[in-house]
Amino acid sequence: MKNFKRQAFSLIELSIVILIIGILVAGVTQSSRLVRQIKLYSAQSITRSSDINSIGEMVFWAETTLEKSLTNAQGSSDVEDGNAISSWSDINLRSNPKINLAQSNTNNQPTYKLSGINALPSISFDGNNDNLFSTSITPLPPADKNYTLVLVWRPSRLTSADGVILLAQGTSPFAPNRVASILLYGGTSGFAGWLNSYYPATQVAINVDYITIITINNNLASNNVAVYINSNTPSLGTSSVGPANLDLSNQIFCVGGVDSMASMYNFFGLISEAIVFDRNLKADEVRAVNSYLSKKYAIKIN
Repeated sequence: MKNFKRQAFSLIELSIVILIIGILVAGVTQSSRLVRQIKLYSAQSITRSSDINSIGEMVFWAETTLEKSLTNAQGSSDVEDGNAISSWSDINLRSNPKINLAQSNTNNQPTYKLSGINALPSISFDGNNDNLFSTSITPLPPADKNYTLVLVWRPSRLTSADGVILLAQGTSPFAPNRVASILLYGGTSGFAGWLNSYYPATQVAINVDYITIITINNNLASNNVAVYINSNTPSLGTSSVGPANLDLSNQIFCVGGVDSMASMYNFFGLISEAIVFDRNLKADEVRAVNSYLSKKYAIKIN
């Protein structure tokens, strides 16, 4: 029988192998970046051409894919994964002045997540003290009776003794029946006017993406709240203390929580888009908003 001797790779051969592996890794990395950029450009195009631009009385619109939507702690709009976020810009063309949300306290700044909801950029809130807010100007006038709140979000935690604020306008600090918010409470998401609330029976789950639309008509004696969660069909209900008892304030507008509240009220998860209208949207307008957000974030609407 012939004896076969095992020969070791030469240094040149090893160098060639390492070079080939490097080229392959670089190719995969570049390919991933290209796919991410194409996805980002597509989302930006969907945003700019969205039908919701034509829906009347939009008073606030912020999202995370457009250039200069977000600013990091150093004041730059060239935001990278993991950067602290100091401001989130209002892109609504009709806002004058713009309602830009900000956080100057570095300890309370949320972070930028490059690959968030639908692998698009999102703002990550830590559930402890992160929030963005405006006290200089708010979307809704005081004592407003009719409005719509919209949010794209993903929870990372559901447990809280008193509920988690996702998006809210009201007093600072919040006071009974002087606030309107999208709240996460006991595994459900609904409307909270502090003591004057309505939560549908629909349960939400961690690490699942949601489009929540809540329309409010406090001129009605009953069924003043309509909650849409990944759906064009609302859950209708009456706020607990009664519509006439909710008197909205305009001292603060916030996302993810508020500085003056205990940490139990702060949201833990991702938020990608927030919209406010100064009236309760009609059914066809709700469908238009859902269609836009569903296409952009790949969230199925029932």
